[in-house]
Amino acid sequence: MSDDISPMLKTRFEQAYSAHAVAVRRHLTYLTGDSAIAEDLTQETFGKLYERQLTGEGEELLNPQAWLLTVASNLAYNHFRTEGRRGAREAGTPVLARAADIDDVLDVRRVLTELDQRDRMVLMLRHSGFSYAEVAEAVGIAPASVGTILARAQRRFREAYEGTRPGADEKE
Repeated sequence: MSDDISPMLKTRFEQAYSAHAVAVRRHLTYLTGDSAIAEDLTQETFGKLYERQLTGEGEELLNPQAWLLTVASNLAYNHFRTEGRRGAREAGTPVLARAADIDDVLDVRRVLTELDQRDRMVLMLRHSGFSYAEVAEAVGIAPASVGTILARAQRRFREAYEGTRPGADEKE
């Protein structure tokens, strides 16, 4: 099969892997809490990029890291759903840290998909350990705006998430 791919495609893929594999693996380790699972899902994520490039869909991704992180997140959530696994959640992410069962994880995923793309990406990148400068570059916003946009995205997420929970109307 390696004879069927062009050297340019191979080079583009290798460059994408070199540039983004660490960030994807870090993101997946954060989501799953398991470095072995994160490594497997990282390989699967780049497999999807490779398939995309083979079909010609991946000629020019405007933001390849954002695309890879979105694919990686979806693969992680699919992993939770199909395997019923619960990874340890980083204490700095209150809703994810409270996720006690697969239903909570699925609620988090659903709420994230309902947010607009910028809010979702800012939340995912920041909670994956990216700096404000890295978030700004990946999302295409001014670094000085990241804090405000992140706070608004967190508020929107919290409001949407709390609206999905039983007893949400029974707040004090």
